[in-house]
Amino acid sequence: MKTSTTVALGLMVSVTATAALSTDGSGLFRYVDPRIGTGNDDQGDTVPGPTRPAGSIHPSPQTLVGSNAGYDKDAPISGFAQLHTQGSGGRTSYGTFLISPQTGAPVFDEARHLSPKADERLAADAYAVTLTRYGIRAEVTPAPFAAMYRFTYPAGQPATMVFDVTRKIRGELASAGADLTLDPVHGRIAGRVRARSYWNPAEVDIWFAAQLDRAPTRWGVRVGKDDRAGATRATAPADTRLAGWWQFDASPDTPVKLKIAVSFTSAARAAELLAEDIPGWDYDAVRRGAQADWNRELARATIDGVGDADKRRFYTALYHSAIQPRDRSRDQPVEERSTAHWDDYYTLWDTYRTGFPLMSLLRPGIYRDNIASIVRTFERYGAAHTTFVAGRNYHVGQGGDEVDNVLGEALIRGVPGIDWNSAARVALHNAQEERRPRYLVQGWFAVGDRSPEPDNQRARSGSSTPAFALNDFYAARLAAAIGATKDAAALIERSRSWRNVWNPTAASDGFTGFIIPRHADGRFQALDPKIGWDGKKYDNVGFYEGTAWVYSYAMLHDIPAMVEMMGGQARFTERLRHALDTGLIDITNEPSFATPWLFSEVGRPDLASYWADRIFRRFTANAYPGDEDNGAMSSHYVFNRLGLFPKLASDRYYLHAPHQPRGTITGPAGRRFTIVTRNWKPGRIYIAAATLNGRPLTAPFLRQSDITAGGTLSLTVSDQPTRWGRTTP
Repeated sequence: MKTSTTVALGLMVSVTATAALSTDGSGLFRYVDPRIGTGNDDQGDTVPGPTRPAGSIHPSPQTLVGSNAGYDKDAPISGFAQLHTQGSGGRTSYGTFLISPQTGAPVFDEARHLSPKADERLAADAYAVTLTRYGIRAEVTPAPFAAMYRFTYPAGQPATMVFDVTRKIRGELASAGADLTLDPVHGRIAGRVRARSYWNPAEVDIWFAAQLDRAPTRWGVRVGKDDRAGATRATAPADTRLAGWWQFDASPDTPVKLKIAVSFTSAARAAELLAEDIPGWDYDAVRRGAQADWNRELARATIDGVGDADKRRFYTALYHSAIQPRDRSRDQPVEERSTAHWDDYYTLWDTYRTGFPLMSLLRPGIYRDNIASIVRTFERYGAAHTTFVAGRNYHVGQGGDEVDNVLGEALIRGVPGIDWNSAARVALHNAQEERRPRYLVQGWFAVGDRSPEPDNQRARSGSSTPAFALNDFYAARLAAAIGATKDAAALIERSRSWRNVWNPTAASDGFTGFIIPRHADGRFQALDPKIGWDGKKYDNVGFYEGTAWVYSYAMLHDIPAMVEMMGGQARFTERLRHALDTGLIDITNEPSFATPWLFSEVGRPDLASYWADRIFRRFTANAYPGDEDNGAMSSHYVFNRLGLFPKLASDRYYLHAPHQPRGTITGPAGRRFTIVTRNWKPGRIYIAAATLNGRPLTAPFLRQSDITAGGTLSLTVSDQPTRWGRTTP
C-alpha cells in the first residue's frame, strides 16, 4: 500500500504551533518538541533540527534572518546546514556546509533560492518540511557523525542540489580557503573549508563527505562568480565563495537519498565515519536509532502525575541539556581514538553552574570523559581554556578560568574514574600561570587590565576578581586531593581575594557593602552599584553581564563571610528580598542562577521556594527566558522542575517544592532516587514536611550521595509559607 510522505515520516503536529510529537514507536522521545527555544534573543536561540545525544553532527534548516542559531520560524528556508551551536549568543559559529535542494538551473546566492515552507514537522529523531517554492519535500534524520536526507522532488523539472562550502550562519562568508571534489561516476562529493570568523577566532579546517543514492546526470562548481559546468574539482582562496552542484533523475515515486558526514580530522575520516554510521540506505533504520538513543537518554530523569504539556516541556529541556558538549572521540587520527575528545564548550562559564552538576547525577561517565578530554587538551596544547570550539582553545575571559570549576565540582561531587593527579595539574597550571598578573601579585583584577581575549573585552575587575577567587577554591581542593598541601593552603588563602574588591562604604537603596571594581592604584571605581551590563550590548561597566548588586552574591565558596559582610543573617535576608523584589537581580542569567537559593543559607527555605517558583514561571511553554546557552538554561529548568538546585562548591543540592507529584532520577547503575510529593497540587510551592528513606529531614539540603545511592524523598507541600527548614524568624 502506498503511503504519503507525511505518513512515512511518522510525525505529527498538533493544531497549535507548539507541539510536534512522533507517533510511531514508543518512549519518551515522542515528548520532545524542538520548536521550544527556537526564538531569538530572550527565547532560547536553539536549533530545530535533530541530533543524537552529544552528537557531532547537527543538521538543521537555515534562514537568513533570526537567531544566532540561524533559524527563524517565520522566515523562508535557504537549505540545511550540518553543524550548529545550541542556544549561544554573541558572534555566530557554524551553519557549515549548506545543502540546498532546488529545481531547474542551480542558484548559488542564498537570498535568491529562499523558499517559503509548509507542513514543517519537528521531533528528536527527524525533521521534515515542504519547500513550497520548489515543491520539494525535505527530510533528515541523524546518526552520531552523519545524517541522512530524503528529498522528494516534483515531476517535470530538473532535480538539483547545491552544496555551499564556505558559508556560516545567516549566509555570511566565513572562509580562509576551501576546496571541493565531485565524483560523478560514484555519486560522491567531498569538500573542506578553513573556517574563520567563528566565535572562537581560531581558523579551523572542517571536511565533509557525501554520497548520493544514484549517479548524477549533470554537475559543476562555482568559485566566486565563476560558473564551471562539468568541472569536478575546485579550490577557492580566502574570502571567496565555493559551491558545487549536481542534477539527477528523480520523480515523486523515487525520493532522492543523500547521506553526509562531517570531520574535523580529514576528508578520509569523514568518508570513514559516513560508512561506519550509515552503511546502507535505510532512512527509517537511522531514525529508529535516534529514537532508541533518546529514549535511553531521557529515561535518566522522569516525571509523572502531570499532563502531556508538562512532559513536553520537561523532556525537551532534558533533550537540550544533553546535546552539548559534543563527543568527537571517534573523529580523531586512528592512534588517538581510544582517548576521549569532547568539543564545543561554548562556554564553561555558562555550563559549570547547572549543566555539569546535572551531568554528575545523570551521566557521570560522560562527566568523567569530559575531564579526560580537558586533561588531554591541556597536555596537547599546554592549556585548556573556558571555550573549546571546533577543537580549538579560546581564553575568553568572561569570568575567570572556569575549567577549574568543572574539575573541582567533579571532585567534590565524587564523579568516579578520574585521574585526579592529571586533573590537578591542569588546575594548578591555571592557578599559577593563567590568572591575570596583577591578581597573582596584588590580589585583584584591576580596572583597565587587559582581558585574555584579543577582542570584545569581557573581563572586568568586579566580575573577574570573584571569579578568580572561586577558581582558586576549586584548585585548592584539587591540590589537597593529590597531597599538595602547601599549594592547597596558599590557594585557600587566595580564594578570599574577592574581599579586595569589596567596598564596605559603597551604598545603594539603604544597604552598604558591595563588590566594586578597583583601579590598579587601589582606588575603588566611582560606580553606582546598579550600573553595569545593559542586557542588550556588551557595555560591561565594571562587570560582565551584571552589576555590583548581582556580583555581590557571587562568592558561593565563601558564603558565611559573604553573609557577614552584608551585616549578618537578618540583614542579608532583608537585602536579598529587596534585591529580588525590585528586579536588581537578573534571576535567569548565569551569574544569578544560584542567588535566590541563598535564602536557604540563612534559614529561610520558604523564600527560596517562593523564588524557585517565580523563576520556574519564567520558562514559558515555548521559550527559555534567555539564551539556552548549550544546556545551561535547560539544566536549570530540569533541576527546578524536580525540586533540586545545585549548591556549588559543595556536594549538596538545595531543596524546594517540585512541580509534579513524582520525579525520578536513575543513575547509571540503575539505582533510582524518587521524589514523591503526596499532596501535590499546582500552587503548593512550599515544603511543609520531608522524609528521606523514611527518616525525618529537617534541613533544606540533600547530599550527592543521598541521590546517587537511590531511595525516596517524600514531601508534603503547602500553598502557604511554612516553618519547615527555618532556623531564623
